[in-house]
Order: sequence, then C-alpha cells, then structure tokens
Amino acid sequence: MPRFLAAVALLALLLAGSAWLLELSLPSPLPGELAWSTRVVDRQGRVLRLFSVDDGLWRLPADLESIDPRLIRWLLACEDKRFWSHPGVDPLAVARAALQWLKSGRVVSGASTITMQTVRLLKPRPRTLASKLIEMVQALRLERSLGKEEILELYLSLAPYGGNIQGIEAAAYFYFKTSAAHCTPSQAALLISLPQSPESRRPDRHPREASQARAAVLARLKRAGLLSEEELSLARVQPVPRQRYPAPFAAPQLSQRLHRQQPGVRTITTTLDYPLQLRAEAMAAQLQQGLAPGTTLALLVVENRSRELLVHVGSADFQHCQLDLSRAVRSPGSTLKPFIYGLAFEQGLLHPESRILDRPQRFNGYGPTNFDGSHHGWIPVRQALQQSLNIPAVQVLARVGPQRLLSRLASLELKLFHRGAPGLSLALGGVGSTLHDLVALYCGLANQGHYQPLRIQPLEAKHRGVGQGAGALLSPLAAWYLDQILREMPLSAPERGAWGRRSRLRYKTGTSYGFRDAWAIGYDREYTVGVWLGRPDGGYGQGLSGANSAVPVLRQVFAALPVSRLHPQEAAPPTGALLLGHAELPPALQWFGRERPGSDRPEPPRISFPVDGSRLIPLPGQGGPGRLSLKARGGTPPYHWLVNGRPLPHAGGGSGGSQSSPENRSVPRISYLPQGPGRVRITLIDARGRRDSVAVWLEGEAVAD
Repeated sequence: MPRFLAAVALLALLLAGSAWLLELSLPSPLPGELAWSTRVVDRQGRVLRLFSVDDGLWRLPADLESIDPRLIRWLLACEDKRFWSHPGVDPLAVARAALQWLKSGRVVSGASTITMQTVRLLKPRPRTLASKLIEMVQALRLERSLGKEEILELYLSLAPYGGNIQGIEAAAYFYFKTSAAHCTPSQAALLISLPQSPESRRPDRHPREASQARAAVLARLKRAGLLSEEELSLARVQPVPRQRYPAPFAAPQLSQRLHRQQPGVRTITTTLDYPLQLRAEAMAAQLQQGLAPGTTLALLVVENRSRELLVHVGSADFQHCQLDLSRAVRSPGSTLKPFIYGLAFEQGLLHPESRILDRPQRFNGYGPTNFDGSHHGWIPVRQALQQSLNIPAVQVLARVGPQRLLSRLASLELKLFHRGAPGLSLALGGVGSTLHDLVALYCGLANQGHYQPLRIQPLEAKHRGVGQGAGALLSPLAAWYLDQILREMPLSAPERGAWGRRSRLRYKTGTSYGFRDAWAIGYDREYTVGVWLGRPDGGYGQGLSGANSAVPVLRQVFAALPVSRLHPQEAAPPTGALLLGHAELPPALQWFGRERPGSDRPEPPRISFPVDGSRLIPLPGQGGPGRLSLKARGGTPPYHWLVNGRPLPHAGGGSGGSQSSPENRSVPRISYLPQGPGRVRITLIDARGRRDSVAVWLEGEAVAD
C-alpha cells in the first residue's frame, strides 16, 4: 500500500506540474511542416513512380478513410485501448506502469499512448524519466491542438518500419506491394509489431524475429476476441516477406518532369493507364535489344475522344537515356505532308483526284528529289500523298506558302523550329518538331480537324483555361479528304493480316535526312499513336526509315490496345465533299499547276538529267571513256539538243518508250562524249521552239552513262 500511495502521489505531482509545462511549444514539425514522398499515379490512383523526401526516406501520408478499419481496431487494441477517450495521457496506464515499476524495481510495461509516441516521433529524445515527462505534457498540448483522427494519421504516417521506410502506407507497399486498405491479418499483425523495434524486426533482414513479433500480436488479438480461430491459424502459417519490393518506376521521364514542375505536391495524378503503360514499356525494352547501339525509341498513345495521354515512353532504355525524347526537337521528315495538302484542300486548290505532275523541278534553286529517285508523271494527289512523294508535296507547299502552315500552327500554340524564314524544305522535314506535337496534330486529324492540346493530367484543361490552344487545325472537309486518303494506304497481304482488327488504321511515315529520325504516326477512331526511332545525340542512323523501322513498332502498339465493343462509326462525308472521279471534277480541280497536259497543248520540254547546277563526278565506261546520258520529257517532236551551242545528232521524233499518254510524253534518250572537265550548258528545243536549258560542271574526263 505505501508503494501504491507513493506512485499515486508521484503521478499527481507530475500532472500538477503540467500547468506550467503546457506553456512549452508544441513538438515540431507538425503535419503542415512535414515533407512527404511524392506519388505520381495513373488515372485510377495506381502508383507509377514514387519519389523519396530529401533525406532519402520513403514517407507517405496516412488517410484514415482509406485504411482498413479492422487494422485501426487491431492497432489500438495492442497499443492504446483508451485512445479515443483519454486526453493524450492515459492515467490508468501510468498508474499500472508505476505500480509495476515500484513492485519489481524495473520497467515492466510502458504507459505511452499513441499521442505520446507521436510526440516522440516528431522530436526524438533520450529514453529518460524527464523525457517521458515532457512527452506526457506535450501529448496533452497536442491533443488540444489536433483532433484524435489527425493525431492517429500523424502517428501512422511517421511510425518507423525499418530502414528508410516511414508510415504504414510506405510499409504496406514495400513489404507487401499493397496498401493499408487491403491488408490480411498476417500482414496487419506484422505492421503493428514493427514500429516497437523496427530494425531488429525487419523481415528482410531478421525474418525469425519478425515472425515471432507477428505471432505475439496475433495471439493478443485472438485473446481480445478480434480474430477467429480460422484467421489465426491461417495468419500463423503465412511467410513473412524476405525482401522489399523495389520502388515503382513507370513512366520515369514524365513522372520526373511533373515532380519538378510541382514540387511539394503529395500526389500527382496523371491520365496514364498503368497496365497499358507497363505493357508498352516492356514492349519498348524488348525492341531496344534489336536496335543498333546508340539508337532508341519513344512512343505515345492518346485517347482521341478525351485527348488524354494513356502511354508515355520517353526512351526505351532509361538507364542509358534519361531524356524525354517525346519532347526532343527533331526533323519530322514527311509527317507534315498531310497538313500541307490539307491546307490546299481547304483553299479549294486541290481534290484527292486532282492530277499533279511528279517530275524533276527546281524552285528558285531548290531541287527536291523523291526518296527512291523515281518519277511518275501526272498522278492523282491521293497517290502522291500515299506514296509520300517529295516533288508534288513541295509544289503544293510552294502554292500554299510555308508561312500559312506556320501561322495555322502558331494559332494553336504549336511551334515549328527553324532558322530564318521557313522555306520549301519544310515539306521534307526541314524544320524541327516533337513527337508530342506531331501526335497532337494527328489526334486533331482524327477529330475531324478540331485541335486541342493533349492532356497529361485530368485537371490540366481547367488550369490551362478552357479552349486555350484549341481551334480549327483544318476544315472538316479538308480533314475528311485526308482521312480518306490515309485510310486507303495500300497494304501488302502480310501487312493487312498484321493490322488485324485495326484494318482501318490511318498512318503516315517519315524519315529525316541521314536516316537520323524514323517516324510512324497513326490513328483509328479510338486512339492516336506516335513512334519515333533514332539516336538521342542526333547522329546518322543505320538504315532507319519510317516504313521499315517505325511502322512495325506502330503495328505492335496498336495490337496491344483494347478494342472498343461499341465499334465507332466512320465519319460521314461533310457538306461540300465532292465524291467524284478525275474526269468528273470541275476543270479547275482536274489538274494542279499552270501547265495542263493535252493533245492540243502538250507540256513544254524539260531536261530531267542532268539537274541544273549539279556537279558530275566522272565514272569510267566499259572499255573506254564514259558518255554523258541526257534525259528529258514533254515537248513536241522532233527534238534538238545543243551542248555549249553546238547541236548533237538528231534525236528523232515520236513519244518513245511505253508511256504514250500525253501527260507522260517522254523524249528519247541521247548521249554524248564530253571533251573534258568544265562548265557545260545543255539545251533542249522541241518542234514548237520551246526550250529548256541547264548548266552543269563536269569533273575529270567523262561521266559514265
């Protein structure tokens, strides 16, 4: 009895002195001052990437509403039975601990409440009686400042679980790859036991001690009537985790950029789809193994209706390339050609069935050539775009004007990067763009010509301002014409089989100069996908091309995307669409350009080889000096060739060759033996007196045919 009275007196003395001690400042930092790990999550809240706080700790805030209520009951049954009723200090627990101490002369059980433990977590102190007194007083003060729920959340957020893990949410993820909302009795018992001795009970380092501590908690819960015999038996045989799960690391470049842009934000929600993202990253990693050293790829997937980004792969190998190559400025190759034709459709200059002349031409000194070096004469615009011919695209851009395309994109807050005034090389990739912007453009094409910026976060449009950056990319009529052309891209039988359920896919390829960049951007009614391959350092590629390198990747990505059961309908022809063949078109739309083919007025003669201003390197002939071959087309026979004003032998008349249509009239070839190196002017004159002339430089003795 004397000892009991002494204990009570001591308790009374401690509590009596608390009036003065209550004036001590609250422990810090408090919730609003703590740094938390940032979670980057997908549209469903699934964690894509986790960032530690500055001191390397994984610290996630706890939310009582998202934690399993049973786990909370079990925790309080083991740690603080009267948590909801005491003022921060439990007098009964203090009296019990004091009696046990006086009776045995040592500490048998502690009297720390959840609130007192929270105080200790906020500001650790040596485990002394004086420290205990301060913790009790500050616990009383903390209860006056924060609600019970806030204190419990603070404890669950700061409790140590071994190593650099703080808080029950971080522990649930790293030990079980789950959340505190979905813990089994076995997992919950381990999480309850760890904070009392986090290092000596770490399951990844001391599994036996962790198992014993878990068993003690399970037995205590069974005695309290909180576990059934069946739950206890099952929980006891569950193995403890022998290792920690790695931190989530999906969409690393995008997550890193958003984390830098939004410092201090606890949860950054994106529009990504976690399962699709993981599938795309695995696909990219596999493809990376087959690429040449120094080459990688980037890809994006967008949902057309919402403009939300579903997949972001900044590079296929983050370990060796941490750049977000979806934002890298690269040459777009031929991927801008559809929009050049679209502007011409919009202005009434062209129709998909209009004929355009594909032959060597020079535009104020600029002489583009087709990718494969061939020429096709007068062909439908539809075919010119589907085959991605360079010369027709430059002709159309020369009529539309490069500045018109730049201005249209600028009105949508999109920028093409170039030095000086933009030229006609824009049609062939002579500017800079990004995969992100190109995908946004094609997504606008998939939405009948209406452009909106891509959304990476659900509330991004709200913060940016509704309608900001949105507008008409192309008129509905122009967009529909392009859509019809791209959906009818000629495919081989293997390609048709590979596209499978997505046979109506529209896509365009691009290859930049020196094979530095290979592009494939495609869309159907549900998704738009963009693929880029190349070297991050901008070096020359090794045989990369859009058709051979990027299209197979595009095909695999589309094959992995879910197919809607609703089967979206194809867009109906808009008002003003001319569903006519070439012969039925209005005369102004039948032929593009000033020249019109026809029997009464054949096209003027044009020298197709050699090209004006070229420099020819001599090649040996067979058994003697080489001869220079002269090639031309158009005009009216007979034809006369002159070299430096001197006529060559008569070339004869007739159309020659197998191309007999007026628009494809060709001049028979002729050759001559150069007299030596130097400047040579070659002139062609037809029967109507029309002429064409080129000047070239010959180096060496002769040039082979």
